[in-house]
Amino acid sequence: MDFACGVGAPISNSECADSCLTIRSGLISQQLAPKAKSIIGVDISQRMVDIYNDRAKEQNLFPDERKAVRVDRLVENDTQLEGISFDVIVCASSYHHFPSIVDVTRVLISYLKPGGSLLVADMAKSEYPMLQAHHPVPHKSGFDAEDMRAVFEAARLHSFSFAEVATVEFTGHPVTMFLASGKK
Repeated sequence: MDFACGVGAPISNSECADSCLTIRSGLISQQLAPKAKSIIGVDISQRMVDIYNDRAKEQNLFPDERKAVRVDRLVENDTQLEGISFDVIVCASSYHHFPSIVDVTRVLISYLKPGGSLLVADMAKSEYPMLQAHHPVPHKSGFDAEDMRAVFEAARLHSFSFAEVATVEFTGHPVTMFLASGKK
């Protein structure tokens, strides 16, 4: 599962809105595709879901190989995803948007098969809140290894790992990105 497959709300910059949306929607799925039999993208934005599905059609992929679905709020052990469970769930650049990352983590792992992995990529904690005026989000300064370890342990995930994996530019400032993982 590629949770939050559209990487957030549509971009408002009118000069690049369509091309940026196309580039951003399903980026993680594109990287996972060569190693996966099927991928389901999940997002709250119907526009992102449509773009994701259009891209899959353009690549001649069948819905059983790659598709996205829209959910208002993914809930634990629900039938929203037709009872499907996953070997891997990836959530990239989205955790900082969720008021309770503990709740989101618990919901996501309810869809993992035993032994399955949860991978979370997001902003590493910084003294400078990267999202101060740009987005109304609850976790403007990102997360550190201790934050993520506590959340993963609360969700009873094991084999925790955390690594800073890249530095990107956001609004003219460098932002360090991390990858955290754990197994069910």
